[in-house]
Amino acid sequence: MIIILHFLLTILVGTSWLIPLIEIEELELITIHRLINYQQEFDLSGAVDVNGNVWIVNDNPGQAYAYKISLQPSLFQVTDSIEISQLADPDIEGLDYCPETGIMFTDEMHNKVYSTIQSEIFDKDLVEVSDGWGSNKGLEGIAVDCDNKILYLAKEREPRFIISYDLNLQQVISVGFNDSEGDISDLKFENGFLYVLERNDNLIAKLDANSMEVISKVSYKSTCSHQDGKLYKNSKYGMGEALLLTNDEIWVGLDNNGLPFSDHAQSTYGLTGNSPIIIRFKRPAGF
Repeated sequence: MIIILHFLLTILVGTSWLIPLIEIEELELITIHRLINYQQEFDLSGAVDVNGNVWIVNDNPGQAYAYKISLQPSLFQVTDSIEISQLADPDIEGLDYCPETGIMFTDEMHNKVYSTIQSEIFDKDLVEVSDGWGSNKGLEGIAVDCDNKILYLAKEREPRFIISYDLNLQQVISVGFNDSEGDISDLKFENGFLYVLERNDNLIAKLDANSMEVISKVSYKSTCSHQDGKLYKNSKYGMGEALLLTNDEIWVGLDNNGLPFSDHAQSTYGLTGNSPIIIRFKRPAGF
């Protein structure tokens, strides 16, 4: 009996890679929108819906504004802007919004979170991490459970983790989640679930916000890292930095770091120049 059990265990271990732990659905592309009316380099890093209007940020150092945008067929443009940071040298990465706090944003330069109504609401010094903060500066994504006043923050990489923070008690609830090695570049909260944009893997993970257990994942790899080429020339890493959810769509904003579109992007999608883009996908049922 011991020999048989050992034999079965060997087979199961040896073939476990054949059994996917989570089925990953490929997202269906709706359209790609290219920024057209911003003359300087725009490194798109975060997006948020505020009362039906979409606002984005540019993570170039010193950029202190959020920009309202409107979409046109295959294009998007800036229609308004507001100054959201009073610091001289911000590095704004992620955005979210609650009526009580206004727009909240991560500042990677200072590793703090600010609100347009309540000023500073979080500092990385509040976090104790057993393995240390690491070499990467850090705070990249942000999501807020407005009803329960819980703030979720993503440390991008090296090491990557997600911080849960109680805004009422002003204390850290947990530090965790290390499901894979891909960078975390943005977060969104919805109905008890946390959505994680994993940039280098071209994935979006749906997590139970309390347990940080992965429920499901979807991929946009066929659009951004197709076998025929990525969307931007000479891009070593994934560029998805902004995540936005609607009832029936998923938006991913790409920070191209000033790189021009690839030959593949030009021939397949008609993209020219070196602008950032917003990609709209159909949202799968139940995701």
